[in-house]
Amino acid sequence: MRKICSVDNCSNDVFENTTECVLHCEKSDYSHDFNNKGILKRFYDALIDYVAGSIFKFGNSFISSEIRSNTVKDYLNGEEFDDGVVDFCNKQVIVFNAIFFPCRDNRDPFDYLNILRKVKGVHFNYCKFTANSIEIPEVEAFFQDCEFYRWWSITQSKILENINNVLYQDCNFRENVSSYLGDDQNALLDISLFNDCSFEKELSFGNVSLNKPVFNNTDGTTVKINRLRIENCRVEGKFVLNNSRVNHILIKDSEFKWKVELKYGHIDDIELINTNFKGLFDSFSTRYGKFYCFKNIFSDFVGFEKCKFAALEGDSELNQLSVFKFVTFIGFTNFRNSKFYQGLDLEDTNLKEAPNFLNIELLSGNTNRETLRIIKNSFDKIGNHIEANKFFVLEMSKYKQELSKKPLNQEKLIFWLNEKTSNFGQSYLLPIFWVVIFSIIYYLIILGYESNLLYRLMPYANEKIKLVSSVFNGVAASIIPFKSLLRDGMEFISLLFYIIFASLIWQIIVAVKRHTRR
Repeated sequence: MRKICSVDNCSNDVFENTTECVLHCEKSDYSHDFNNKGILKRFYDALIDYVAGSIFKFGNSFISSEIRSNTVKDYLNGEEFDDGVVDFCNKQVIVFNAIFFPCRDNRDPFDYLNILRKVKGVHFNYCKFTANSIEIPEVEAFFQDCEFYRWWSITQSKILENINNVLYQDCNFRENVSSYLGDDQNALLDISLFNDCSFEKELSFGNVSLNKPVFNNTDGTTVKINRLRIENCRVEGKFVLNNSRVNHILIKDSEFKWKVELKYGHIDDIELINTNFKGLFDSFSTRYGKFYCFKNIFSDFVGFEKCKFAALEGDSELNQLSVFKFVTFIGFTNFRNSKFYQGLDLEDTNLKEAPNFLNIELLSGNTNRETLRIIKNSFDKIGNHIEANKFFVLEMSKYKQELSKKPLNQEKLIFWLNEKTSNFGQSYLLPIFWVVIFSIIYYLIILGYESNLLYRLMPYANEKIKLVSSVFNGVAASIIPFKSLLRDGMEFISLLFYIIFASLIWQIIVAVKRHTRR
């Protein structure tokens, strides 16, 4: 009893013990298929029948009476025909539905690329591939809802007209995908490649010029890529990868001529190394884990607004300090409303313009003092002195850590006093508190002096106390500008407290000005 292929609208006989025909049944690697009861040759013959059947399926009235199905089959099978048959086939666009394309070798006489190269265009619709590439540069191609089971090599091709004007749409790549174009250092891809595709392993581009956008994804669609690597490439078109979920991105030794967008994404680990970004770089509202930027040049606007860095859930080891090392920002840079959960390092950056750090949050103590100084200065330059004061305090806290490693000296003492009396001019309540405390102390000293408390406690040292106090009081009274302000008999003590109160009042004035300055 004849068994028919289980695929809809297919009337072919099943292949061996499967439930599908030789076109639709599952394929394996080349060595297995080569020895599998002639499956590769039988697939080749069945594909010829499929192409010929597709051409004559609807009884095209423009087909010449001299061109028959058998004529087309013979031509596809390698026989020579006149120009009429060749031209006819070269005008045909074939849709391959749910066909499973096996591995192939161009040395085989039954290599199915010999068939595909004889038509104008091929539309692979819900097809599956164990092949590693389909090299048909002169044929218009379009892969829609296809699945690729083995590593896949992207090759130059013409694009069959489609809504999104891409080569691959809604496809799933289970293994690595690369842009290997031979050893030609001037190799280029001048077609848009992907729309809403997913990549379970690595998508890599190396030593190639990308003249058209790599991605042309649908707005709002989430794109999943395990790893993306762009190395030694020249990207001429826009590079837009929004709404992405990527485990690792490496961009190295490359140049981007136009706009780069990485918006609304979730990127666990990104490394930007020795790359020039000539156009706008926009990473609005993207969540990063590890962020490492080394020896890059950004020539235009750079936007990291509402981004979150080191923000992976749990205790991920990728949640690290965000680093911009030896990076040059020629244009304006925007970090507004961003959060750095493990700190930020801008110490070795070159900034032509002051970045916008409004409402940023540094949620760890890993940020170095130079970075805090850069943030503080950026607020000062735009007149936002209140925000600048906040980062001035953080800068001083870092400076305190540096001083803690040094021996006690004048700088360290003044720094300590500034912190304790006003929190580096940030608090006006703290110096008021100390004014009250020292006022009480001074008042108690006055009471003790008026009651001769010291003389009564140490009667055996009265002469020495009187001698020492007279010397110090005489010195204090010799400072003419303060003489009228000093208390008789307590000139030296009065001078000390006068200096203390003057310093504290100055701290109050400075703190109030920092909170109200316009």
